[in-house]
This record gives sequence, structure tokens and C-alpha cells, in this order.
Amino acid sequence: MIVVSACAGLANQMFQYAFYLSLKERYPKALWDQSNYIPNKKATCETVRIQDVFPNVKPDIMPEGHFRMAYWKHRWTPLKRLSGPLTGQWYLLQRDFMYHEDEFDRVHKNCIYLGTWQNEKYFKGISGIVRDAYTFPPFRSERNIKLAEEMSKQNSVAIHVRKAPDYTKELLFRGTCPDDYYSRALEYVRAHVDSPVFYVFADNPEWVKEHFSGFEYTLVDWNPISGPDNYLDMQLMTCAKYNIISNSTYSWWGAWLNPNPGKFVIAPAVWFNPDMPFYNPNEVVPEGWIKL
Repeated sequence: MIVVSACAGLANQMFQYAFYLSLKERYPKALWDQSNYIPNKKATCETVRIQDVFPNVKPDIMPEGHFRMAYWKHRWTPLKRLSGPLTGQWYLLQRDFMYHEDEFDRVHKNCIYLGTWQNEKYFKGISGIVRDAYTFPPFRSERNIKLAEEMSKQNSVAIHVRKAPDYTKELLFRGTCPDDYYSRALEYVRAHVDSPVFYVFADNPEWVKEHFSGFEYTLVDWNPISGPDNYLDMQLMTCAKYNIISNSTYSWWGAWLNPNPGKFVIAPAVWFNPDMPFYNPNEVVPEGWIKL
């Protein structure tokens, strides 16, 4: 039994499922585990299953009762590492946030992959399959339908801001995406795009109102940032001609799924807190995107 675990919010599940699809190309009987994950009830976005958003996501589900240690706390990590030789159940923990060419060679007869796999290189060879899997359902609200049409007719630029307190207080992201990052991104856009029209998506609209000035923009603040419809801002970001993302997997996918052949994507050069060397350098941003 070869399994990939699902956990966390929608965007991280998307990385995990893309990893799963790539693994399945090599091992067709690979399975998808959702039974061991215990959602964080305080973070509503983490209760959304990926297949509830994307109709084309149809994983082969692992039967319940296997790999019970998958989401035990970090203090049990040594036991997970010993579990393979002792019990025959191998827990393949993500080594770091870098790409490892041999990742799919680590498989055992009975194993589960635990990690987020935030690197395009793990599924770049099947990008068409991944894009097909992440086909959004049609917009339902007239407001979103109208906005998507407007964005398709303009030199639209989707700007994503991730500044909710739960994110800014997280040590992993402390000191990232300062005001200067967005200023430099705007300068780049103005130098390369005629008559750009800016649309801002944020998990903290008040931060945007306080920090963004000196340019005109539309603040898209009517879609939910949690719950079953939390994908709508991501879907709208795919409708822009260009993307400025934050160090967020949510806007990463909004940019990656953007089908505009002439797009460019601006991303932060510093993705994680630079004082945490384990998480650096930044390999989350794909080659070809502009790091500022």
C-alpha cells in the first residue's frame, strides 16, 4: 500500500494531490489518505476537502484503519521513523522544503508520504493532468461573473495579500512580504504593462486599506476566506492577465493556474522567515517567475 496523506488548507492539499498524481504515474495503485487527518476546527479553511471544490479530483481513497500515527504530534516523529523496521509501516516524512529528485524512489511496500511537497518540480512532467484536475466549477454569483469578464478584457493584475493575524504571528513567516515588496512589484508592472488595472485579494482587507495608497485598485472583499467557498478568490486570480502573489500557497495556485500565455508572475524572493535557515533558500517559486 503506497499512500499520500492529505492535510491542512485547500492550497496545501492541492500540492499534496499534485504530488499524489505524479506518484500515481509511477505506482498506479497509489492511494489518498483523508481518514487520519483531524481538521483544525478553529481554521475553517482546513475543513474543506479538495474534491469538494474540484469536480475532476477523484482520488482512490485509502481504507480507514491504516497509518494511525500519520498526524500524531511532532514529539512522536522518532517513533514514526522507527516504525518501518519495527512494524512494516513506513512513514516517509518530507525532508525539507527543497526538491529531491529521488523522492519517489523512497517507496516501500507499505508506506505513507507525509508532507506538503510545495515544489512544482514534483509534478511538472504532468502539468496538463494537474491543470485538468483543478478545473474550477463555473461562478455562481453575478458579481464574480461580471468581475471575471472585466478582468479578461483589461490588462488586469491580481495582487494577493496574506496579512491576517494568524499568519503574521507565525514564526515561519515573520518579517516577510513587507510594504516595499509590493511597491517594487507595482514599479515592475508599470514599467512592463500598458494601462494596468489592479485587483487586490486579501485575507485582511483592513491591512490593505491602511498600507496601499498612491494607486487605484479594486479591493475584492466579498468572497469568504474560509469554508466551502474559500476557493473563489483563487479562481478570480486565475482570470487576471498578470499576478503579484504573496508568500502564500493560495495565491501561488491562483498564479500557476492562470492560463494567460503572456502572463508574468511576481513573487517574493524571501518566502520564509530568513532567520530560519532550515526553510531556505526559496524553492517554492517556480523557475521563470520574477522574484523581488
